[in-house]
Amino acid sequence: MWSLAYGLIALAVVVFVVLYAAAHTPSIVSVNLADQLYYAKKWIAEYLPSFPRVNATSRFRVFVDVVRVVRANATAYDYDTRQWVTFPVYLPVGYRLEKAEDNVDYQIYLNLTRCRYTALPRGEVAVLCEIELRHSLDQLPWLEVYAAVPHNLTQYYSWLYGYYAAWRRPPAVGLDPGVGADAGFVELVKAEHVLVYNATSDSVMLYVVAPVAALYVLLVDYPLKLPLSCSAQTASTSSGSQRTDTPVINLPTPSLLTPPSPHTPTPTQSSPTLIIGLPN
Repeated sequence: MWSLAYGLIALAVVVFVVLYAAAHTPSIVSVNLADQLYYAKKWIAEYLPSFPRVNATSRFRVFVDVVRVVRANATAYDYDTRQWVTFPVYLPVGYRLEKAEDNVDYQIYLNLTRCRYTALPRGEVAVLCEIELRHSLDQLPWLEVYAAVPHNLTQYYSWLYGYYAAWRRPPAVGLDPGVGADAGFVELVKAEHVLVYNATSDSVMLYVVAPVAALYVLLVDYPLKLPLSCSAQTASTSSGSQRTDTPVINLPTPSLLTPPSPHTPTPTQSSPTLIIGLPN
């Protein structure tokens, strides 16, 4: 009788120990960092057009999930009134973005600091964009860079003017109504680029060579796509002053353009180009 009781007590103790150990033993859970990184960038890409846009350098240095923009004027053809119109647009020149997942904190900082002419070895003239880059992970292993060259500049800005008329606020080139929404108006061509590391700084300089006619350069850290556009107001944030060799962008004026066809232009039609000139 007593032996049976002792046996049941011993069995209960063993069962308790086993259950306690099973409940408190840490389990190994697989962590897929690649998936977390992908979803962090995907989240930023989805909300990018709605992020606040600032033109003050002080705010850009402090706030997170903001787009730095400068204001410019563009010329479009209003098909309703059959007149040329001038309207304001925003040119994106910087990003400070962040999204944290369980085991990954994705951060990226881009700041277009300078644009200038450069001569290519084959004799062509191009625009060299200097972009300050900071990244929380290894330097952008999936980085791709494209230049957005418009099929017809007049039609591009006339399309963008439709959003300005509806929203009554300046749309952002390359960003509105969403990144990639202008696919029918621009051609993305591969842009030559190089990353230059600085051993004494956490910043990396990204140099991009783009065609003179390009509206903007598109940086792709898949699936995140970030357009950057040159501007006369672009300055070095490190010095806080305007560089004298920053290019001036003159958007086409009505005197330089002819009323566009409402249809897609044929190869024989002339397309105005983006005029970039250095200040005197």
